[in-house]
Amino acid sequence: MKKFEKIQNSIKPLLLSLCLILTGCGAASLAQESTFESAYENVEEEEPVNIYTSSASVVIEAVSEESQAMAMYLPDRNENRVFSYDGTTVINDRYGSAMAVIQLQPGDIAEITYNNELEKLGSITLSGDAWSYEGIAKYNLNAGNDSATIGEESFNMGSNVLVFSEGRPIDTGEIIHQDILSFHGKGSNVMSITVDKGHGYLELKNSEALLGGWIEVGQTVISQIAEDMLITVPEGEYTVRLTAEKVDVTRDVTIERNKVTELDLGDIEIPEPDDGVVIFEITPESAKVYVDDKSVKTTYPLRLPLGLHKVTAEADGYDSLSEYIKVEAETITVKMDLEKAKAVETVSGNGISSSASTGSGRITIEAPADVSVYQDNLYMGIAPVTYDKTAGDHTITLRREGYVTRSHDIVVTDDGRDVTYAFPDLEPENGNGTVSGNSINGNSANDRNRSQNQTSGNNSNSNNNTVSGNSVSGNSLTDSQSLDSNGENSGNADSGDGNADNTDRINGSSTDSNT
Repeated sequence: MKKFEKIQNSIKPLLLSLCLILTGCGAASLAQESTFESAYENVEEEEPVNIYTSSASVVIEAVSEESQAMAMYLPDRNENRVFSYDGTTVINDRYGSAMAVIQLQPGDIAEITYNNELEKLGSITLSGDAWSYEGIAKYNLNAGNDSATIGEESFNMGSNVLVFSEGRPIDTGEIIHQDILSFHGKGSNVMSITVDKGHGYLELKNSEALLGGWIEVGQTVISQIAEDMLITVPEGEYTVRLTAEKVDVTRDVTIERNKVTELDLGDIEIPEPDDGVVIFEITPESAKVYVDDKSVKTTYPLRLPLGLHKVTAEADGYDSLSEYIKVEAETITVKMDLEKAKAVETVSGNGISSSASTGSGRITIEAPADVSVYQDNLYMGIAPVTYDKTAGDHTITLRREGYVTRSHDIVVTDDGRDVTYAFPDLEPENGNGTVSGNSINGNSANDRNRSQNQTSGNNSNSNNNTVSGNSVSGNSLTDSQSLDSNGENSGNADSGDGNADNTDRINGSSTDSNT
């Protein structure tokens, strides 16, 4: 018993020490935790620093996902900028909903925030103040007075308006009346134009047996068949109908934007003809031609019954000329050069004066040089080329092997004055841009930036006007297009992609000179 008490007395001090140690450590731990909590509660959370302090309204020119960069035009400052972006860049549509980068397209109008020093975008929001008219066929572009008509509404269209076709910048002069466009702007100002549906070209091969017949390209083009034609057609798929004496055939073709589609007609079987084809080459071109005393038009080849026919050519200021021709099964060419009539002298008072008729004026396509020139699908010659004016709306097409074919609309007035046109140079192709049948060989042309200065007014007295681009304000020759259907008002499209190259402004050109 004493032994047990002795052991118990030895254990008590140990237990007491252990309790004191445990109690002290717990209190210290609780005190330390209370101190940490108090310190945490007294520290205020710091707000993140906003580095995107600059803002601007922009027109998107190009987007490159590969290099994560965007080329933009800032109209309020009239400058081009290239900004970088990354996964932290906020991209929203006009309603504040999130968008993907790939949904941005050239021509979109947006509001941005950015860091000027880093040239980095913080946010991109499609502008809620911007409007869009898409799929418009009824419009009129007049670069001469910086205006545009969409349907029945008129808008301002400055020289800095951006125009895009398939994601690349183009000049307003490359738009022709057959193209379908989308317009984007703010208030009464057009800020960008995109070509929704452009145009290509149809070339007839081995068409000799059909000369003088007719070609119908869907419901779009109806034209008489002539030599060396290059027909401008809106891009798309068509059934082509070809009709001539005892011939009525169809072919299916696909027209690609800015490409030439060749249609070979060599396989068409032609019955034994009852008539022949006559091609007239009359100088001057303004001469009136009569066959067997009946007036005929010589713009296109003429079909005449086999045998002898009398041809007469007359023109003001020239002596008339008549000759007989024999029409056979094969095509023949009739050339007639009229000689100028001698001036008629009249006595007025004590003076003698000479009088001569004035012509209707001439058109010269001066530039680019060495290109084939077509007016309204008809071959006119190699530039520089001169031919008689015909008042009205015309489409001039320029073609050269190894270059992208281009078309320009002009308006010609009946004022008896000579006019000279100088158009932008053609762009080199990346390969063979010819379409054979329905297959495409080669790639589209490289992008090319152009800049043309705008000039107006000149008080010289000569009758030779030079046109650069498509607009001469003094002679009412303007960049004018007019189609028949109405467009609708709609929001921005959600697709499109481009290149990250910083592109230059494309300015319309208008020169009125009398040199």
